[in-house]
Amino acid sequence: MTRPFRFGLLVESREQTRQGLLDLAHRAEDEGYGILLGTDHLGRLASVPLVQTAAEHTRLRIGTLVLNNDFRHPAVLAQELAAIDVVSEGRLEIGLGAGWARNEYDGAAVSFDRPGKRVARLQAAVAMLKQSLSEGRIDRPGDDAYPPIRLDGMPRSVQRPHPPFLIGGGGPRVLRFAAREAAIVALDPRALPEGGHDMRDVTAALFDEKIGWIREAAAERWSELEVNIIIFGADPEHGRRSGRSPVLRHDITEEEMAESPHYLLGDTEAMVDQLVARRERWGINYLAVRDPDRDALAPVIGRLAGR
Repeated sequence: MTRPFRFGLLVESREQTRQGLLDLAHRAEDEGYGILLGTDHLGRLASVPLVQTAAEHTRLRIGTLVLNNDFRHPAVLAQELAAIDVVSEGRLEIGLGAGWARNEYDGAAVSFDRPGKRVARLQAAVAMLKQSLSEGRIDRPGDDAYPPIRLDGMPRSVQRPHPPFLIGGGGPRVLRFAAREAAIVALDPRALPEGGHDMRDVTAALFDEKIGWIREAAAERWSELEVNIIIFGADPEHGRRSGRSPVLRHDITEEEMAESPHYLLGDTEAMVDQLVARRERWGINYLAVRDPDRDALAPVIGRLAGR
């Protein structure tokens, strides 16, 4: 089954005002975006209140790409997410990740544990969030991820059994888990054990490998999954200039950038063709767009949103 394209706009939350946020949300809705996505980094305005405010003034869905699981206790997060799903009348998508920004952990005096431990906490948190939002309770025995947690009377979500979960990552363990447990798998460059990202992990060949992990783990669920990526750069002038493309942000060649699913190059027709081909090859139907690329992608979104 070919899933229709949908596009989400990432909200830059460093210096946002209420009116600026509402203007951005209304423009996004008019341009064909289906969802407004909040990022999650210390040192910026909290993303969840921003997208919740946007939901009150538009018909857009709202989501997170992605919340750092280590910065919130699952029980507290569960009640907050239930409240947001209620007030947005069932328009919430829950994006979670295991965390990768070592500088934020260090600055906040939060232990940056080894990858396996952080992923284990993510897996445990997803199970607790699903149980709380669907059943109104958390009943989990203690283990290395969390101590015993037993709560009754938790608020449930409007969406049943719970809002869609998006799980983001770049390594095999997280992507296989996402393939089994999420409605949306978000592929990101692989996080390094010491923090940060592998700046070469955006090539087509490596993406083939990642999709292989997902398809194998998903099995019969593959046809039900959405595949999400962030567009890191759109260059409508590509091929009309000499030298390095100004949108290239990773340690790859120009030739590799042209094949990378994280970049869109050329005029509108070329970008449309690239997205259609990538959906056919990798199943990518859900694109997250950064605000600097909105103008370049506006005609592309007009052509493809919902198709």
